[in-house]
Amino acid sequence: MKYDLSNSSDLNAFNFKVKYLIDKQSKVSLTSVKMSRSIKHNAYLHVCITLFAIEFGYTLNEAKTLLKRDCSFMLYEKNNIKFLKQTSKMDSKELAEFIDWIRNYAGEQGLYIPTAEEYLDNKFNIDREIANNKTFCNIVETNE
Repeated sequence: MKYDLSNSSDLNAFNFKVKYLIDKQSKVSLTSVKMSRSIKHNAYLHVCITLFAIEFGYTLNEAKTLLKRDCSFMLYEKNNIKFLKQTSKMDSKELAEFIDWIRNYAGEQGLYIPTAEEYLDNKFNIDREIANNKTFCNIVETNE
């Protein structure tokens, strides 16, 4: 059962269920539901990565890999081997942090990446610029 603890009715039902399970001395498993991210949020991430790729002459895969490698919170270690987190597994908060990091990192490299609002205001021109440059930079779309 899922409960929205910001809703008083759900909170009451949750507390009732917890009390019932405590009284029965049940074994339970508790998980928190992550906020999923929107398709628009995901599309904006790819716009940021694509603009970075075009500016510095990388494919989309190369740019995504490079950005993840340079971003400390996109790396994790297992058995002394470093791995890159998958953006497809990130919730909206994590994705927003990564997008902010990309924009700041690009700015340090001399590239201004528009905010999501600026992108939406100028979407037609930015998308046209991306389309015009994809063939020159050998940018290949990925499924991630």
